[in-house]
Amino acid sequence: MELCNVLKYDRSLFPSKAVFFYKTAESDFVPLEAEINRIRGQKAGFTEAFTPQFKPKNLAPQDLAHCNPLIIEECYVPPNIEHIYCRFSLRVQANSLKPAGCSEPTVFALLEELAATYKACGGYKELAIRYCKNVLLGTWLWRNQNTGNSQIEIKTSSGNCYQIANTRQLAWDSCWPEEAQQVLDELSEELHVALTDPAVFWDANITAKIETAFCQEIYPSQSFGEKVAQGEASKQFVKVKCIDGRYAVSFNSVKIGAALQLIDDWWDVDGSKRLRIHEYGADKELGIARRSPESQQSFYSLFINTEFYLSELKDQVSKRKPQINNNIYYLFAVLIKGGLFQKKTEKKKAQPQSGKKIKAKGDS
Repeated sequence: MELCNVLKYDRSLFPSKAVFFYKTAESDFVPLEAEINRIRGQKAGFTEAFTPQFKPKNLAPQDLAHCNPLIIEECYVPPNIEHIYCRFSLRVQANSLKPAGCSEPTVFALLEELAATYKACGGYKELAIRYCKNVLLGTWLWRNQNTGNSQIEIKTSSGNCYQIANTRQLAWDSCWPEEAQQVLDELSEELHVALTDPAVFWDANITAKIETAFCQEIYPSQSFGEKVAQGEASKQFVKVKCIDGRYAVSFNSVKIGAALQLIDDWWDVDGSKRLRIHEYGADKELGIARRSPESQQSFYSLFINTEFYLSELKDQVSKRKPQINNNIYYLFAVLIKGGLFQKKTEKKKAQPQSGKKIKAKGDS
């Protein structure tokens, strides 16, 4: 299959912002607010004392002892509050069953048949399980996972309520206790239906109850501005304005989506590290692409082999337990993420005009 000039997929997962709050005897929703602090930063960076050639700069003894005044935002649990809550919603639509736009009818039909055959083989179930694991493990809490016991509660539009009593007792590859495994099975089945049935409108409200230490620091998303006005904090958090006018710190939706998509362990035979779904397998920790174009494991390198993978799936669809190639799981994880997958059209060179010269004004 050749890539079209127009080929796009709408995303299938729609997470909201995740808002931090706490509860008191008077209210079950008190926004967790950031505070602005002025601190004395230390001059401890490499460039403070050395040149790029690792030669010491000509400094007086007191130069590196001076402070560097900073204005930053920080967020801490209020005194005597034992639990912090973080809540977001997730909507799911079956948008990977066919392209949202395609300039070639034959390619459109091929991709639609690939999705239908993948669905018949039960491939979406594996992806649903992986997304639900990240929800139930609290992966989306990021650095805030490193705390006391955390409880996850999920209420779905199907009318069901699921709960994981303590995420610290679970791990991605561990054998889950019977009760937690049942929650995973039932929740993933709901998500599986939502990914495969366009007629289903499904959403879930997910809340984490985090056990905290006294005045523990909380880590929301940071906002990145181009320039900071004088007197403003150089580090600012993402916030949501509540109905009472106060601002609750939060995670942006992209950060929540990134956590849910930490499912790509197919790039490595050992599966030792899960990456966020990305066309080139970006490993942010090491700053490299695990699915570089040269590896022939990038999304585009695999995507052009659609006919081959369709043939593989057709051979498996009649079997009791179909064996699906890991590359196909990865392809559909990217399609669920959505994006533009077309190639750019080649610009046509301007042809020199032949014929009579047109006289410009002033020519004799």
